[in-house]
Amino acid sequence: MSEKKTSNAKKKYIPANRLVYWFFISFIGRILLRLKLRTEVDRSGFRDLMEKGGPALVVSPHTSNLDFLFAGLALYPHIVTFVGSHHFTTNKITNFFIKVSHAIPKKMFCADVSTIISIMRAKEAGQIIVIYPEGRLTCSGHSVQLTEGTAELVKKLGIDVYWLTQDGAYKSVPKWGGLKFRPGKVLVHGGKLFDKDEIKDLSIEEIKAGLRKAISHDEDKLLTDVTYKCKATAAGLDGILYKCPVCGAEFNMSTEGNFIRCDSCGASWELDQQYVLHGPVFDHINPWFDWQEEMIDTSVPIESEVSVATPGEDGLLIKDAGHGHFRVDRDSISFTGEVLGEPLEFTEKTSIVSAFPASVADHVSMYSKRVLYYFFPEPDRKQTVRWVQYLDKVTKEKSV
Repeated sequence: MSEKKTSNAKKKYIPANRLVYWFFISFIGRILLRLKLRTEVDRSGFRDLMEKGGPALVVSPHTSNLDFLFAGLALYPHIVTFVGSHHFTTNKITNFFIKVSHAIPKKMFCADVSTIISIMRAKEAGQIIVIYPEGRLTCSGHSVQLTEGTAELVKKLGIDVYWLTQDGAYKSVPKWGGLKFRPGKVLVHGGKLFDKDEIKDLSIEEIKAGLRKAISHDEDKLLTDVTYKCKATAAGLDGILYKCPVCGAEFNMSTEGNFIRCDSCGASWELDQQYVLHGPVFDHINPWFDWQEEMIDTSVPIESEVSVATPGEDGLLIKDAGHGHFRVDRDSISFTGEVLGEPLEFTEKTSIVSAFPASVADHVSMYSKRVLYYFFPEPDRKQTVRWVQYLDKVTKEKSV
């Protein structure tokens, strides 16, 4: 037993194959990002990093599904180590990319010591490590809360820390817009956040403040004069804007072309190609999205019947794995039902599971006893974003 532990402790980090990395980051990245999405990269803030390489930590807001390409392109020719969500390992295709890139999977909003060990190994191997401290992709192009433990990780690593952001990425590939690209402009840039020599003298709170500032992001205030070309600008927007600000009706919004409408009162908004809303009450997506959260009463639990997906013995996701009842209140998240042919019941504290990663109008995900579950609200999957905002509001209220 002791020999096995010693062997594991000495296990070294293996970086991605240089040829494979070049193909996906430099070749595919340049074609897709530079030509299709008109990406500009400003490396002036990374001059010392580009010259000396790692070990170093790079923190970035998570604004699009292509963020790893933006970061990889900005830091090329260095081969970087990405820390990404563990859920990517449950799909054959994305699991392949995780393996060939030697990315480090992280179980989000769940204690995961193995991730810390892997990050420390990458540091010892002199790697540039890229993390997304929010732990999930933003729905509205606006920052969400910092995940617990990030500041402690910075302190533990004790290496140079940089920030990197991809302005316009959310507008080019909004989470709610599916996989259709909206060419306009993306500006990738960054700089140094902490020098390794100053980190030892910083408190955890000072590090947190620096990280929050580094990932602070509001797409409504960025590249406001850029046009993002799209034939149906509002397609999918009803997946995150579920409450009408005119009549208050919920889950009665629909979209067609450039318009989002309330089917209860008939109020209508047009979203132009610069992401400005033309209609009553709100002129941007973020204020509408934030207002929905403000209107949630966290003293009233939310609950729904759900279908469930979870990984099988091979680690790959099994869809339609079960069903049951899902409930969230201020203190706990609970499920009662059947999964993989067996009864399942659990309760987790909201102080531990502090946020829901989600796919718009589809599901939220979480871990219980380190097992991943996807919960699909039935019959209306547009309830998903309300679950996300409910737990976000609970977490903010508890942090005050």
